[in-house]
Amino acid sequence: MTSEAIATVEAYLEAFGTRDTDRILTHFAPGATWTIPGDPALTPWAGSRTGPEEIRQSLAAFFAAVEPLAFALGTMAEADGRVLVPGRYTSRFHPSGQVLDSEMVLRFTVADGLITDYRVFEDSLGITRTHLGEPLTNTPA
Repeated sequence: MTSEAIATVEAYLEAFGTRDTDRILTHFAPGATWTIPGDPALTPWAGSRTGPEEIRQSLAAFFAAVEPLAFALGTMAEADGRVLVPGRYTSRFHPSGQVLDSEMVLRFTVADGLITDYRVFEDSLGITRTHLGEPLTNTPA
């Protein structure tokens, strides 16, 4: 049996796969927080955002800069409305054209069927270097 929190995250991930921002945003509470590690001056989709308009800006920057090549998720784990989703992705970053293969963990907090907090744990240095076209050194895969 799937929990409401996991069902909400699955619906969000399905919407994210379509890159339809309006559809994605329907899964977030009005005051939701969205945090992607990194310096927004270097990777414009990074940083902490609150509310639908700020999340929309982050998504627009991400979709403009990141071309997904492969995306795989592991088994979701949920406790008290918090959902952890391990995964791995391969993406091409623009304008550099470089490709990064990396692992990640997505953490969602869900209440009343809506995401109230979204946080990504990933190789932010590797992403920044790939996005900017810098050589990757000592970046774990």
